[in-house]
Amino acid sequence: MYLRLILIFILIFPMSMTAQADQVAGVQGASSTKAPDEVTVEANVVQIILNDEHRGGIDWAAIVSDFHTVALKKENDPAWNDTKHRLSFGTVSEDDYAVLLDALDVAGQMSQSVQTPIKVTADQAASINFDKQNIHVDLLLTRLKSGDLSLGVDPNIAFPATEIWNGEKMPASVTLHAQTKMTISEDTTIVIGGLMKEEEITRKHKIFLLGDIPLVGLVFRSKGHLMQKTETVIFLTVRTNAVAPPEDDTSL
Repeated sequence: MYLRLILIFILIFPMSMTAQADQVAGVQGASSTKAPDEVTVEANVVQIILNDEHRGGIDWAAIVSDFHTVALKKENDPAWNDTKHRLSFGTVSEDDYAVLLDALDVAGQMSQSVQTPIKVTADQAASINFDKQNIHVDLLLTRLKSGDLSLGVDPNIAFPATEIWNGEKMPASVTLHAQTKMTISEDTTIVIGGLMKEEEITRKHKIFLLGDIPLVGLVFRSKGHLMQKTETVIFLTVRTNAVAPPEDDTSL
């Protein structure tokens, strides 16, 4: 009688332990396959032809939070450094972003170029291209130990240059880039400013009808030159969709 009970116990106990182990493994497997963090990034490029009052550019330090500047570095030449080439970084809330867009036209003639939103998944490289401005921005999303989301931002800008080859001038370009990381929350807008371009503009003036008279019309025509400064600003609005940090499972 006792021998039969002992045999039943030996047979049943290992089976129950195996089932429990399988259940624990299944729970752990489910938690390990949790979907990775993912955000949506909406990009808007704003170009401002600065008026005389704002020829030095927008004062981003007085406008954005988490303000800091980063020097632009030359591609494949980390030793290259030109302190006049710096980008300004910071963040604004969604409400402040809307107000800021309305206010920027005070600084000059403004144009916007809204890009198609992209998905950015944690630990996977992504990028946004601004072909007309010769800019692309590399992005990398990570989850910090604190539980906050961080977005690595690496703008790459192609500047026109002149290259001499066999005594001839050829069109060329040099690529400069800057790297920073920004802590983000729901609907954070990252501001990248300080990208300045200066070019000489020729303006012609003539008196109506009189300026069109051959030879004599030269007296009624004039030509002027001015330096036009344009600041390009990149806005990256991050939609986190309320992504929360993973919680430790204490039920086991």
